[in-house]
Amino acid sequence: MALNVPPHTVCQTFLSFTAEELEVQNAAASFVSEAVALERLHSPGAADLNPTVRREFGALGWFSLSLPESLGGSGLSAVEHALLFRECGRQCGPIDVLTQSVAVLTAASDGELTSSLSSGEEGVMLAVRDNGEFRLLGAPTSRFAICVEREGATLFDVSGAQFDVRPSLDPATTMGLISKLPGDSVVRAPGSAVWQMAQLGAAAMLVGIAERAVSLIVEYAKVREAFGRKIGSYQAVRHPCADMELRAEAARSQMWYAAAAFKGHRTDAGAHVDAAKHLANEAALANADVNIQLHGGIGVTDEHHAHLLLKRALLLGRIFGCKRTLLPRLLHAVLED
Repeated sequence: MALNVPPHTVCQTFLSFTAEELEVQNAAASFVSEAVALERLHSPGAADLNPTVRREFGALGWFSLSLPESLGGSGLSAVEHALLFRECGRQCGPIDVLTQSVAVLTAASDGELTSSLSSGEEGVMLAVRDNGEFRLLGAPTSRFAICVEREGATLFDVSGAQFDVRPSLDPATTMGLISKLPGDSVVRAPGSAVWQMAQLGAAAMLVGIAERAVSLIVEYAKVREAFGRKIGSYQAVRHPCADMELRAEAARSQMWYAAAAFKGHRTDAGAHVDAAKHLANEAALANADVNIQLHGGIGVTDEHHAHLLLKRALLLGRIFGCKRTLLPRLLHAVLED
């Protein structure tokens, strides 16, 4: 796995976006909002990343943003990586997109495999350990599954494996259960670099969810009337909206700092990514919950977007670091001056 991160090299950290980074943000927002719009989840069969859309992502190079140019990628940084997944989060984009991106980084040493993954020709599910078994998240037709842990990431060929499909809280994600992954891995990337990129991507998606929840309730508060006034004029609505924006801003700021720290090769980048994931977990879950409450009766209907944000926040909050695992690490983290 080559991410061009020298172990003890420290560069100056810049927190403002460059023109190129803003171009990536605008392009990602435009593409993601069309390819995997949130509205898709109100139609049957919209879970996961289907092969056609996966190839569209691959053709535009979204899966290989952070892969060095020498290996066929775009050679961009963790900042562009976060910009993409923030937009995916706003649309409850398939988890497969994040899984595919980290699989490309994991397979960087195998040119042929990297090419098939970055182009979207082959799909990848996420394998998460669960009491000695593995939960598989993503399209069941995928050929590969990747298990990403702090000690390293391992890619497995599961094309012939049998697993049980289980009900999933998140309607955007198919979930299966398998007792064990195949004994021989396809490729393994040791070290924490892939984990941190996966964690940063998940944090960015959660920030996108927190932001989308704010925008949904603000739009609704401008048009919904109660007792002859727009509900946005009442303090009981305005104040929770302000709290939602504050949570989103805190999570967003930490997420950008973590991405910049990773880009700048700071030795404490891992601690900042942990902090970003924790704040994003908290912001997305709280904002999605309050969004439902402030919408009133319509907020608990299946036809509304609100429940989709909450279910995705609950799922993302349990992968790549949850409160139980992140807080002890943050308590003992060593930061640069």
